[in-house]
Amino acid sequence: MRLFLAGVVPDAVKETLHVQLESVRAATPQARWLPADGLHLTLVFLGSVPDGQVPALGKAFGDVCSRHQAMSLTLSGVETFGPSRSPRVLAVTLGGEVEALHAMVLESRRAAEPVVPLEPERPFRPHLTVARARSAHGDLLLGRCRKALGHVLDGGFVLRDVALMRSDTLPTGAVHTALARWSLAG
Repeated sequence: MRLFLAGVVPDAVKETLHVQLESVRAATPQARWLPADGLHLTLVFLGSVPDGQVPALGKAFGDVCSRHQAMSLTLSGVETFGPSRSPRVLAVTLGGEVEALHAMVLESRRAAEPVVPLEPERPFRPHLTVARARSAHGDLLLGRCRKALGHVLDGGFVLRDVALMRSDTLPTGAVHTALARWSLAG
């Protein structure tokens, strides 16, 4: 099964962000916009994991979470991933206690590596993916959304919980299911 470790975004923040994105969402119906309940903060992508390895990952991540404090994060901006002319992803960037978040991600990767092979480490950029292009070639309008939003977004949250998530790809998009959940210390 395909797994990832995610920071749990509070429902109130998901709804607030959903409202703040309404104007650009209406202008770009061709993009695949994530529903508010699907928003999450990917911390570590684990890829395909045999069922038998899930308990060991659960123990490792539970231990990591017990050593890290809850952290305050802010919605700090908007960015795109992929070619600038036709990006594939529109995301809300996160600010605030990102150094603490980076430390937890690094420790989580180290805890997972003895259990499952991980992809080579890429720089961690804390964000919430809000839309994806339907085409593998990207979507010019997602870039325009980034420019239109600028610094309009407002809000933040305290990251208190982390979950081990299963991702199932369906024709309608990915469905994420929490397999385990832990509270951060504090």
